[in-house]
Amino acid sequence: MMPIYAMQHQQALKMNGAFIRIDVQDFQYILRKAEGLLVIESKTGIFSNTFLYLTSYKGFICYCKSKEQLAVSGSHEKITATHVSLPQM
Repeated sequence: MMPIYAMQHQQALKMNGAFIRIDVQDFQYILRKAEGLLVIESKTGIFSNTFLYLTSYKGFICYCKSKEQLAVSGSHEKITATHVSLPQM
């Protein structure tokens, strides 16, 4: 029998999809390879800024964190979010 927390984890994945953390270089590769992506950008931190980027690619939600703001091509739609909540795994 599967423990209750494992079932809850599986249910959360079904609802949210898979969140994949990738390197900044891999995120930029996806942005160069694909066109027309929706890119979410969020700036976090009080004393030092960290930028969080998310996009959907081939059914996965890919995200990365960067100390510097990334250039997003005009072929993509960019939305700046005030807050992003990622599921805790």
